[in-house]
Amino acid sequence: MAEKKPSTSKVTALHGLIVTASVDAGRIEEISLPELDANFTLVTTRDIPGTNRVRTLDAATPLLTSSTISYHQQPILALFGYDSESVQLKAREINISYQLPTAQESPTAVIESTPYTYHFGSLESITSDTDLAVLERSYRYSGSDYRSNTLTRISVEMEGDILHVYTPTQWPSHVRETVSDTTAIPKRRIVVHRLPFYAPHDEMLTAPSALCSIAAIACLKADCPTDLMCKVESFRPDLSIKRKSWYYSDGRVQAEDIHVQVNQGCEPMFSDEMANQLIAGLVPLYPLQALNISITFSSGNTPPSHFFGDLGYADALSSTEAHYCSLAKLTGYNPLSWRLKFTAENTGHTQVIRTDKYTKLKDLINELSTRCDFQRKNAAYEMQRQMRVKLSTFFNYSRGTALACGPGISGFSSECRSLPQQSVQITLKPNNKVEVNTSFYNNGSSAEIWRQIISEELSVSKSDISFIEDQKEMLDSGPSVLSANSGRMPQQVLRACNQIKEKRFVQPLPICESVLSPKQPETKGSLFFSNSWIALILELEIDAVLLQPLVRSVWVSVSLSRIFDEQVLKSKIRHTIVSTLREAGALLSHRSSFEIDISITSDGEQISSSVTSALKGVVTAAFVSALEQALGTPVAKVPVDGATLLAAMRGKS
Repeated sequence: MAEKKPSTSKVTALHGLIVTASVDAGRIEEISLPELDANFTLVTTRDIPGTNRVRTLDAATPLLTSSTISYHQQPILALFGYDSESVQLKAREINISYQLPTAQESPTAVIESTPYTYHFGSLESITSDTDLAVLERSYRYSGSDYRSNTLTRISVEMEGDILHVYTPTQWPSHVRETVSDTTAIPKRRIVVHRLPFYAPHDEMLTAPSALCSIAAIACLKADCPTDLMCKVESFRPDLSIKRKSWYYSDGRVQAEDIHVQVNQGCEPMFSDEMANQLIAGLVPLYPLQALNISITFSSGNTPPSHFFGDLGYADALSSTEAHYCSLAKLTGYNPLSWRLKFTAENTGHTQVIRTDKYTKLKDLINELSTRCDFQRKNAAYEMQRQMRVKLSTFFNYSRGTALACGPGISGFSSECRSLPQQSVQITLKPNNKVEVNTSFYNNGSSAEIWRQIISEELSVSKSDISFIEDQKEMLDSGPSVLSANSGRMPQQVLRACNQIKEKRFVQPLPICESVLSPKQPETKGSLFFSNSWIALILELEIDAVLLQPLVRSVWVSVSLSRIFDEQVLKSKIRHTIVSTLREAGALLSHRSSFEIDISITSDGEQISSSVTSALKGVVTAAFVSALEQALGTPVAKVPVDGATLLAAMRGKS
C-alpha cells in the first residue's frame, strides 16, 4: 500500500453528509435550504463539472437528482462542513417537497427486457404423452438489503494537480473512471488508494464510485480535503422461479419448462451475464428430452441491485436441487437413491457447464451419505412427516434432512462480452525479483496463492515477489467478484509465468508479460468450466417455542483439483455455510453435538474452480428441502420467518 497518509488527519478537512429522497417515486417540487455561511459547502447537480451519470457497463444511474425520484433514498444533494455535528444539524433544516405519482402513474414494475431464452428438444411433442405426470413449484428468493454496522470512510484531497482518492473498493478502475467522468479531470491525474474493507455482499463494487465522485466534487468546489462517512448497503435482486416438470411414475424426468422473473431495482445491470449464471444453475444434472427456460428482467422503485455474493447461480442451483428432491419423493425414491440412479452425463448440462466426470459426484454423495447415516434418518423423518398428528409445542419432534449437490463455477461466463478486458502484468527483474501489477488487493489468502504459483513456476522466493504500489498506474483487473481473485486470477498468473519461462535465458531482463482475462479453453462451447463438485447433507428441527428452524448438523464433501491451503479452504467453507443459513432464516443449534463436518479430496494439479457460489446454492436447497420434510408442506420463499412457517403449517404457503 502507499505510504501517503489520508487527509483525515488534517483539521481543515470538510465532513460530508448526503441528503437522500424520502419517497419511492415522484418529482421534486421544491428544495428549501437554510442559510449557509462560508463554513459550509453544498453540492448539487449544478456543481458537477462533468457528467451527472455513474456508468456501469451498458447501464447508467444519476449521481445526484434534482427532478425525478426513481427509488427510495436516491441521492439529491450533499452538504459539507468543518465538523460533522453542525453538518447534521444543518441537514435537518433542508426541506424537500415532492409531487407523488397519481393512481394512473402508480410506480409498478416495468418490463425492461425481452426474455432471455434457452431451450433444447421439442417441449410440445415430448409432453404429449398421457402417461406423464406433472410437478409444478414456485421458488422465490426475495430481495433483501444488507445493512452494514460499520462506517465506511472515503477521503479526497488535491495535491498539486493530482487528485488523491482514499476508498475501499472492489473495482478501483471503475472508481477512477467515474471520478474522471464526473469531475472532468483526466484519469492520469487521479490516484486511487485502496483501503481495507469487508464486503460479504459485494457492497463495495459500485457504491464507492458514486461516493468518491461526490466527495471529489466538494473537494474541487471548496478547494479543501473532504471526508464522507456512511454505511454502504447492498441490495439483492428479487428472483421468482416457476418450474414445471413432466415425469414418469418410475422417476424418469422427460421435460421441464422454467420461467424466471428478476427485479433488479430501478436500473437493470449485468443482465446478460446474470442470465448466463441463472441458466447455468437452472439446467439440471439429470438428463431431459426437452427444456425451455425464459428469463425476464424488470425494474422497480428500489435501489439498483446486482451482485449479492454471486449473480444468480446460487439461487438457480438451489431451486433445481430443491425441485428434484421433491420429485424424487413423489416417485417413491429417497433423494440419494434417485440421484444415484438418474445422474448421468448429458449434452444439455454440458452446454452450460463442462464438468469433471459424474462418477466423482456419485462417489462423493455415496461417501457423504454413509458418513452421516442419511438413508436411515431420511426414512425416519419421512415416516414422521406422513403421520397425521399435527405439530404441537409439547411434541418437539419435527425434523428433516436433505441432500443437495452441484458443480462449482467461478468468474464470468465464456459469453460475457460487456466487461472490459481484465488483465494482470508480471515482470521478472534481475536478481530473481518479480513485480506484479493488478488492481486486485494484494493481501489475504488469494494473494498467497498467486505468490505460490509465481514462486513455483519461476523458481523465485516469495519474499522477492512485490506488488505495484498505488501511486503508479494500475491495470484494470476488473471487479473482484464471483471469486475472480481465486478462480480466474490464478489462471492468468500461471499463463503469464509460462510466457516468461519461454523467454527466460533467451531475452535480457526485465521480461514483462501482460495476460488478458482468458476465455477458459476447457469450456469448449460451454458457458462455464468446473473441476469441483460439492455435496451437502443438512439436518434440522423446528423449534416449537421460537417457531424457527434449528440446524442440528451439516455434512459437506468437496472434490477439487489442486488445494493450496486446506485449512483456509475449510474455514471459508464453514463461514459460507453459517452465513448462508443465517441469511436464509435458520438458527444454529447450541448443542455440543452440533457440527459442520467437512471432507475435502483433491485430484490433480489444475487450478480449481471456486466452490463458494455453488456452496451457497446447495446449502439453501438442503435447508429448504429439510424444512419441507419437517413441516410436511412446501416452502416457497427464502428467507423464511415465523410467519412463513406458520402459514406452511396451516397449509397456506
